[in-house]
Amino acid sequence: MDSPSSDLEGLHAFITGAAGVVGSHIIQEFLDLGCYVTSHDSKPYELPPHKYTDHLNSFYGETTERGLNRSMQEAMNKFGPINILILNAGSTEESHKHPIWNLPLDIWEETCQKDARRIFVTVKQFLRSAKASQDAQSGREIKNLAIVIIGSSEPEGHAVHDGVPYDLIQRLKKEIPQLNRKARINAVIPGGLIEARTQSEKHPKPSQNTSLQLKALVRATTFLASHREAGHLSGECLGVDNENEARLVWRGDETISLSQNLTSQALTIRTVPGVLSPAARNKIRVAVTIDLDAVSGWLGTGYSTENVLADYSAGFFAAQVGVPRLVEMLKRTGIANKVTWFIPGHSAESFPEEVQQVVDTGCEIGLHGYAHEGAYSLTVQQERDVLERCIDIMTKLTGKRPVGYRAPLYQVRETTLDLLEEYGFEYDSSLTDHDCQPFFAPRRPPLQPIDYRKPASSWMHPIPDSASDSDSSSGRREIVEIPCNYYMEDMTPMQFLPHVHNSHGYVDVRSIEQMWKDRFLWVREHENNPIFTIIMHPDTSGMAHVIGMVERMIQWLQSWGNEVEFMQAGEMARWWVAENEVDW
Repeated sequence: MDSPSSDLEGLHAFITGAAGVVGSHIIQEFLDLGCYVTSHDSKPYELPPHKYTDHLNSFYGETTERGLNRSMQEAMNKFGPINILILNAGSTEESHKHPIWNLPLDIWEETCQKDARRIFVTVKQFLRSAKASQDAQSGREIKNLAIVIIGSSEPEGHAVHDGVPYDLIQRLKKEIPQLNRKARINAVIPGGLIEARTQSEKHPKPSQNTSLQLKALVRATTFLASHREAGHLSGECLGVDNENEARLVWRGDETISLSQNLTSQALTIRTVPGVLSPAARNKIRVAVTIDLDAVSGWLGTGYSTENVLADYSAGFFAAQVGVPRLVEMLKRTGIANKVTWFIPGHSAESFPEEVQQVVDTGCEIGLHGYAHEGAYSLTVQQERDVLERCIDIMTKLTGKRPVGYRAPLYQVRETTLDLLEEYGFEYDSSLTDHDCQPFFAPRRPPLQPIDYRKPASSWMHPIPDSASDSDSSSGRREIVEIPCNYYMEDMTPMQFLPHVHNSHGYVDVRSIEQMWKDRFLWVREHENNPIFTIIMHPDTSGMAHVIGMVERMIQWLQSWGNEVEFMQAGEMARWWVAENEVDW
């Protein structure tokens, strides 16, 4: 059989509501995509003829646990494990007999109860079938496990019930990864009228407006069913308004733009703000970095004679609570091995179990001082001693010599960079000569402060030319800088440190989330091959009211699809050197 090529080809989709207009069109689309399709409805139905009928298996019967279990078992016997559930969740017919102003309360309540039960039972049996299939394969996970719930849009004047159970979807979003790590659940609802099929019409011809909306609804459904196309979207609801656009209903300020060229063979939908073009742009490389300061932060740059036991307690929280939470979240979003943790030697030696959890993810480990010492408080020999000790600790911990460094509190000085060069480090992440492009660390003499006791002529001179040109070989070092600054991090605005002058702690997480998004969007529009750095701390991003925002931000970045690539900082430095064809 010559079937179209798509990432869904060969997968098995179980589609309910087959007797309706929406259901029948979705069945046709999945067959066109090369899927095996099991269709189901509670009443007898006849589908339009299709050239791939050998890929279609049809059932009808009550949507009870027993009935659905039997249908899904027979479906698996014929086509194998079910990868995708498309659940048409439109309300049942009892409420359609009355306009809403005449609808008895008991009928409405009974209808809602039946609808909720039908959705729950169908999803439950699908997940039970998935578990049975995986158990039969020695636990090997089913490919592209996805649930798409389609709400309804009823004829005007009737009871409207979109059929999308928000609470159930949010619960399943959290729970189904326990069954299948990449499982997704999403919903889609039509924004306007799609006529219901009448008893007298087996294959009605939709009106032009309905046809356009059906096309968009089918596009959105196939998009959400595809792991490759939808990426890490889960727990979302798309509202389809027209052929070209859908809203992320539960986000409010974002839309989904549907490509004009979207066909069964080319799914090119992506998440974008409505004001931007959805056209593909150059890739944005994202460096998610985490500074595991723990208690060391209170000993070095955060030390104060007024620090008390409660302050140090926050450091224990960072290691013992924040680290496991972040590790789990990064695993859940699929990027745990694509991030860089900068770990002070004190944290590694004081919290070996928690640090081992980090190492076991396959992430990159960079240095971050021993006790979060500020470079300007150390002698050059002390800097050397700290660096050598930390190299030894991390080499023993990971089995390989570290190549990256971030200065505690970004307090890097010229002697620090001299030492990093001497010990063969590839990159540092402490400076911000640029905010979204790597650059070679400059070779500059220390800038001299103004001495007001001397004549004004003593300070009225520019930076020496050789020291200001970081692009020339004479003015740069052999160390790549991955830029970072306070606007890229979580701690300064979102964690209160009683004796640190620049902490705040009471900024709404949504303000930081929006600031990060604004930075990303501007960089996307105006920079070529930019990078995007995020700096986190388990002390801050591990807190219950912050970690959800961080996960949303990562998922938002992932929703840009191929435009975004998550990379370890070391990989990013090596990519930049190769991309710019410079000698290292």
